[in-house]
Amino acid sequence: MSDLRLPLLRCFFRSSISLVNIRQCARFPLTGKGDINTYAVFAELAHSIVAPTGRVGLLIPTGIATDKTNEQFFAKLVNSQSLFGLYDFENKAPVFPDVHRSYKFSVLLFGGSQNKSKSAKFIFFAQSMDDLKDRECHIPLSAADFKLLNPNTRTCPIFRSKRDAAITKAIYRRVPVLIDKSRKQGGNPWGIEFVRMFDQSNDAGLFYIGDQLKATAFRRDEPIWKRRKQIFLPLYEAKMIQMYDHRAASVLVDESNWMRQGQTDQTSLVQHQNPEFFVEPRWWVDHADVHRVLGDRDSTKIIAFKNVTSPTNQRTMIAAFIPDSGVVHSSPLIFTASDVSPRLTACLLANLNTLAYDYVCRQKIGGVNLSYFIIEQIATFSPDFYAQRCGWTKKQTLEKWISDRVLKLTCTSNDVIPLAQAAGFDPPVHKWNLSERLDLMAQLDAAYFLLYGIDRKDVEYILSTFAGLRKERQGAFFAGQSAFDSILRHYDDLKAEAK
Repeated sequence: MSDLRLPLLRCFFRSSISLVNIRQCARFPLTGKGDINTYAVFAELAHSIVAPTGRVGLLIPTGIATDKTNEQFFAKLVNSQSLFGLYDFENKAPVFPDVHRSYKFSVLLFGGSQNKSKSAKFIFFAQSMDDLKDRECHIPLSAADFKLLNPNTRTCPIFRSKRDAAITKAIYRRVPVLIDKSRKQGGNPWGIEFVRMFDQSNDAGLFYIGDQLKATAFRRDEPIWKRRKQIFLPLYEAKMIQMYDHRAASVLVDESNWMRQGQTDQTSLVQHQNPEFFVEPRWWVDHADVHRVLGDRDSTKIIAFKNVTSPTNQRTMIAAFIPDSGVVHSSPLIFTASDVSPRLTACLLANLNTLAYDYVCRQKIGGVNLSYFIIEQIATFSPDFYAQRCGWTKKQTLEKWISDRVLKLTCTSNDVIPLAQAAGFDPPVHKWNLSERLDLMAQLDAAYFLLYGIDRKDVEYILSTFAGLRKERQGAFFAGQSAFDSILRHYDDLKAEAK
């Protein structure tokens, strides 16, 4: 065994020394930091040695343009007008048989200091060289476009077509980003804080299964365990939540499946309709440990979202309010400032879950993680926006109209009564009705299309890019109607009322 370990240790030592040298030397000021990717270092090296009138072409992971770790290098290419083009490919064919098919790579083209271009051509989601012949996929983007679309990082958005680029840029001219770090003041109007509560591996010593708690004299009290004043809260995982639904699934442990022991058990309609039903987690965690992380943040308005995603998924952002609980890293949390009310926070949740937002969000995803820096730079309405009267009903503010619908979608069980009470939602538990829920979500989608200033033809186009929306829904309320048709119907109705 020792003979096998020695070469591995030597290899690791040499690798560590080389990374230290990259960080400490002065040759890689833009890429020789943080979690170093050698492809980025080679790209910076190529940029530093290319002749003034020369050109460089590299076959390189698309992360060179989309990842936050490479933002300074990519920004230098753009701002110096050195960048000529980036042609992004999916490996579905696969072009590289030994590389995972979800991996994305690009042809990166740039020039020397005397070889400049005011804008660069971009192509995304190509699968073969023949795809480069489609002129509709050639999207010119300039430094001003990167500043508009990603003001904090100047990283590259990902557009499938010129139409996607035009719609998205028009949205960004009307709606600010969630957090604008380029501003000295007022860049974070929601007072947003992202919190990663517990790491599933590093914090595993804090997690307890029910049998362990029972064996130490804890007693079960619905979703929690109690022993005198000590309380253990459920530990949420991303698989347990869906849009506006903190009771989407329980977690069953299958020890025979060593790759994925935690299996989802989807909540049934009957269970959803029972306000006393709560999902069963895999673990519980001490209330004291949860609130050691949360500090003085308001635990009645916790927004959780799934951070593993993809631009090819049906939905990119999936978020929900959750009750006072522990949460693992697969579902990061969003907190608003203490002076932002639960109803206003409900409006933020509505914004996150709408199709208009999701459409913009998918233009930013280069990999499979919905990172904080991406969310910060998505066009999102600020809290003062919701103080205005609805265009379609002057009797209510946007805050009232939107939050009423979000609370009906969220407050369907006893474990979120604290949220309902804090928001003044009465009665505090709203009956789960699937047809009503689908209609409420369609109303919110339609409203946000109007608020984002998207015209009907572009709404139809955006809806066509989401899989499954044309599928007909079953049930008394929706007999034969699809989500696609329902959203357009509400869009037309709200727009007509707004005139």
